Amino acid sequence: MNLKRVFAGVAAAATMLGGLALGVTTANAETIEIAPPGTITVNNAQTGHTYTPYLFATFSNAQTLNGKTYVDIDTVPDMVATVRNAADAANGDDPIPTEYTNNPAAYVATFDAQQLRQFANELTKSLTGGTGQTPKTDGANMPISNLATGWYAITDTSDGATVAGATAIVATPVNSTNTLVVNPKGDGQGNILVTGSYNAKSADAMAPTNVTKKVNDTDIHDGQLITYTVTATIPAAAAGYEFYGFQFADMADQGLAVDTNSVKVVNGAGTTVTHTVTLADNKLTVKIQDAKQYAGQTLTMTYDATPTFGTVVTSNTLTNTVQADAFLSLGAFNTGTTPDASSAQATATVKTHDVTFTKVGVGGDANGLAGAQFAIKNAAGKYGTYDGNNNKWTWADAGNAPLAATSGTNGEVSFPNIAEGTYTVEEIKAPAGYAQNLLPSFQITVGTDDTVTLDNAVNTNVLGLASTVDKVIQVRNVKSVTQLPLTGAAGITMLVVVALLLGGAGALIAVRSRSLKRQLNA
Repeated sequence: MNLKRVFAGVAAAATMLGGLALGVTTANAETIEIAPPGTITVNNAQTGHTYTPYLFATFSNAQTLNGKTYVDIDTVPDMVATVRNAADAANGDDPIPTEYTNNPAAYVATFDAQQLRQFANELTKSLTGGTGQTPKTDGANMPISNLATGWYAITDTSDGATVAGATAIVATPVNSTNTLVVNPKGDGQGNILVTGSYNAKSADAMAPTNVTKKVNDTDIHDGQLITYTVTATIPAAAAGYEFYGFQFADMADQGLAVDTNSVKVVNGAGTTVTHTVTLADNKLTVKIQDAKQYAGQTLTMTYDATPTFGTVVTSNTLTNTVQADAFLSLGAFNTGTTPDASSAQATATVKTHDVTFTKVGVGGDANGLAGAQFAIKNAAGKYGTYDGNNNKWTWADAGNAPLAATSGTNGEVSFPNIAEGTYTVEEIKAPAGYAQNLLPSFQITVGTDDTVTLDNAVNTNVLGLASTVDKVIQVRNVKSVTQLPLTGAAGITMLVVVALLLGGAGALIAVRSRSLKRQLNA
């Protein structure tokens, strides 16, 4: 009976070995020597993880025919019961055939991909002890050397615990051959396309890394167009998976309007990467189906967006968070179900500031004055206007200062959601009953910490009508020049006015004096 002529990788194409070819030996086969030791390489091994090999079957009676190598499999005596129990659990309701009782590894070689994955999970429960290796470099291809030639279960542990679903069932090569052929009981065919290596199965091994998110301006005006840049590195191990789908999943607060037509993705060489874009419920999803071709490369995504604060966002900050996801199944990739692995998240926040001050008058209007109109000009000399319906500031040159805000019934004036910086505020129309030729202007600085500071310099606080009272800026209107303050710029203005009046009076007296003198001398 030729039950032992099997190889340990019947279903490894989808799980761990990468595929098998089944065939039969003939009298023309040439016997070859199995020369230990062997090596198994863990592709994309992760620092902090330990990979421990457990031998559960050996190879013997190696032969070659037409460039293919055939081997027998023998279950390691001390592992017979363990392998049998795991194989029985993996096979569902069907019992192990009697002929495999003493050589259950030969039975495992007949499993399909799903059964082999279940066998690995069941076998892991009984694997203890052993000596493993931890890579010194994250994502390295780490060889485990000096292994007896045979079939191994390689566990993956992190922080003292076995990583669920990460145990690999993988074989050492037989000499230098790349193709191993087995002949289990019954029919079936498959090729072992790659021996001696496997891709680490833990989520952090297959997950994209180095995810970053940046925005070209973090302190902004409402409605300002901004550009986000997102990067992620696809692990080198992606090249070894049958399917590797990738996506950027970018979730934003309400109020961020993304221009989907602006989305671009390039690889490390700057070449455009084919992708699809969807936007729903503030989530931007950018998918790349054939991502394995970019294994080991960093992908960069850019897109434009317009934050609209206004009444949409209750605070003066707007945050969006991105992660990169990996899918090992086309079905899951297409349907958007839970990814097989995800990167750490990266976050970008933009913010804005509200500027408010109080308009007061004199007498009974000192507690609040409605109807005063104001313009605001930035440090570049451009005037701002605010579209409250679309929550957008526009800054442009203007011959006449445009209306930007009007004081309400309580005297409050508001410039909502503007960026940090220095601004000049100009009153362009006084309320009824107040002097239209004594209109104040003043300079303020909006800080990144939301502070608003009044500049009291002579040339920036014209007429001295702006002041800070209990940490609140107040701006006065007056009805006559005699009500102007006598300090600062206003004091100087008042003195100039008085000097001009006195000078005019003096000139009039001098003229009249000379006229009288001429009359007396006549």
